[in-house]
Amino acid sequence: MNQAAMIDKRWVGRSFSRAASGYDRVAALQRQVGEGLLDRLPAGEFMPKSILDLGAGTGYCTALLGKRFPNSSLIAVDIAEGMLSIFKQRSGLQEKALRICGDGETLPLRDGSVDMVYSNLALQWCPDLSVVMGEFFRVLRPGGVLLFSTFGEASLCELRNAWAKADNHSHVNTFASKSAIETALTKAKFGDVSVLNEQCVIAYSSVNELLCELKKLGAHNITMNRPRHLTGKGVFRKMMEAYASAMPTGRINATFEIIHGLARLPSN
Repeated sequence: MNQAAMIDKRWVGRSFSRAASGYDRVAALQRQVGEGLLDRLPAGEFMPKSILDLGAGTGYCTALLGKRFPNSSLIAVDIAEGMLSIFKQRSGLQEKALRICGDGETLPLRDGSVDMVYSNLALQWCPDLSVVMGEFFRVLRPGGVLLFSTFGEASLCELRNAWAKADNHSHVNTFASKSAIETALTKAKFGDVSVLNEQCVIAYSSVNELLCELKKLGAHNITMNRPRHLTGKGVFRKMMEAYASAMPTGRINATFEIIHGLARLPSN
């Protein structure tokens, strides 16, 4: 399925801006993945002078980057102005990081201006992976490093299947496959590409708990063909019954496929 045709980018910034004030209270998975992502960098072998954090959100991972690379200049880019407003309040980042409200597909940076691009669970909101990978390549200096994570196509498969039994509308965001991400990196001419994936299954007490968490994260449905009207109670109940019937334990499981990658620009 064409991710570019599915994502309504106009709603991405608005959705995450609305979620910004409470985001950190429910972003446990995002923090865990962001912390683990830095472990992919070889210790002591890479000291970037400047780092771009795309999808910086409230600044949690930008702060991690600042601790890991205390002498590096930090550029935090996010499409949601509301997120950057919360970022501004984070202790220790006001003076160290440059905040820019911008889009990953049209980065507001000069060619060859950063040594490292870091992006934690943000690329799934970029409609065209080939374009955003090309932008990463453009702004990196020779020998620069790209380190990223994103949600893969198996994410929220249980919720997607349950909705499919209730009606024919798109209710769940569509995520790219591992192979599509590898293809985008290759097309952008990155070298030393390493893309891995893993599945994380989180248990919830109810479908409502899962849906409320997704809404608080700003990660609810932003697809182009999402329903433009309120979903009827009967359809919603049918979805919930379908989800519960697939969970014999009584707990509601939700799968998140985490794809993380490391790539480099050629040195010359």
